[in-house]
Amino acid sequence: MKKGWLLTGSLALIIAGAGVGGTIYYGSDDTLPKGFTVGGLTVGGQSAPAALNLLQNRVADLEQIQVTAVLPAGGTGDIKVPDRTLKQLGMSVDTSDAMKAIEKFRDASWLNRARMRFEGGMKSSYGLSVNWNEQQFQQEAQASWGSAAGAAPKDAERTINDQDEVIYTDEVLGTELDLPALFNKVKNLEPKTLSPKMSSSSAEAYKVELPITETAPEITVAKLKEEGIERKIAEFTTSFTTSGKGRSHNVTAAAKALNETLLMPDDVFEYGKIVAKAEKEYGYKEAPVILKGKLVPGVGGGICQVSSTLYNAALRVGLDIVERRNHSLRVHYLPAGLDATFADGFVNFKFRNSTGKQLLIRTVVHDKRLTVKLFGTMPENVEYRTETVEVKVNKPKTVYVANDKLTLGKQDTVQKGESGYVVESYLVKLVDGNEVERKKLSRDTYRTQDNLIAVNPQDPRLNPEGSTPAPTPDPTPSPGQDEGPVEPV
Repeated sequence: MKKGWLLTGSLALIIAGAGVGGTIYYGSDDTLPKGFTVGGLTVGGQSAPAALNLLQNRVADLEQIQVTAVLPAGGTGDIKVPDRTLKQLGMSVDTSDAMKAIEKFRDASWLNRARMRFEGGMKSSYGLSVNWNEQQFQQEAQASWGSAAGAAPKDAERTINDQDEVIYTDEVLGTELDLPALFNKVKNLEPKTLSPKMSSSSAEAYKVELPITETAPEITVAKLKEEGIERKIAEFTTSFTTSGKGRSHNVTAAAKALNETLLMPDDVFEYGKIVAKAEKEYGYKEAPVILKGKLVPGVGGGICQVSSTLYNAALRVGLDIVERRNHSLRVHYLPAGLDATFADGFVNFKFRNSTGKQLLIRTVVHDKRLTVKLFGTMPENVEYRTETVEVKVNKPKTVYVANDKLTLGKQDTVQKGESGYVVESYLVKLVDGNEVERKKLSRDTYRTQDNLIAVNPQDPRLNPEGSTPAPTPDPTPSPGQDEGPVEPV
């Protein structure tokens, strides 16, 4: 009986010893279980440090795969397109779960390592995760390949040649790198396995044709034409051949300031702004102006020839005249009734761009002739012309004044007389050469200037009826005197 118990105990000890021995054996083995894989790469049967090193190297290899970008067929062949790695393009491969499991196995006690082997405490297969930093991709791809794929668009241009023809230069489409499409292309190249076995077709997939999209310029011919500067729709010319140096300068200065003025639809043009611009940029010189109904020396004489020339051009387009007044004295570069004066702080010249499209004003000064040209939109079968009617003419009187510096029988013309007028002006609209509308523009009055002749105080013409001789008038107002508005003629 005792022998039986001893035999049974001995067998139990042998079996227990075998189990402990097996546990110790498998726990002391630091190689990963066979069949252990990470992202399709078998690392089972390797030591934990060797497996970790292999994984790190494979991840680095994958992240360092080169992506070769090529331009589409017909692209610029002399532009060098650098290669970039997947890591540079924002890709990272994550095997952190598998590596943590391997590190845990490596650092476990022999008993826990055995349990991990036999009790299912360790997964046998791990995947890999591929992550992308899209912002990094866009920055790197644009910096590396953007210039090769991109070309700035070129705006359309509108020019007016010497023959006053409106010429359009077509816009040119630009190109740019389609970053979202390129991102999808490169993302499709991301590795699916850590296995180093790759077919030649897979390797070929790392060559990517850059997707390019066309970019439109901001300014196109269609947009320019929509603005409405189709052709020259009117021009008017006046001459200042008899003007002195100062007045010629002022006419030219005001014309330069007016040149290239662009009016949007319904904009109201104000000549006062042009006067201020010309004074600031070019300055004015002394030339005759009208003061208290007399021509006197002043600064700025001549600028009203520009406003008057512009007025006549505007009438030939049928523009809405907002503010306009004639000179108090008649000017000789235009028919009476068709001038437009300016007096700073008193009288302005204004009109509205009523064409419904943009209106461009251009000026040309050549051989002492001023031409104002208007470019815009106007029906070609419509034209406007002006007509004036003299309602009344007031002839000048001859007035004799005394001058004791003159000997008896001599005389001196102090002021040459000019007739005064009352004039009505009309705007006539024609369609296909037929008059369809006649509109009264204004009724203007111009002062009469008497003939002033200086004679000796004893001359009998001074006081034919015994009247007291009048002194010789001084046409120039005294400094500080209330001079009133100055009209530059």
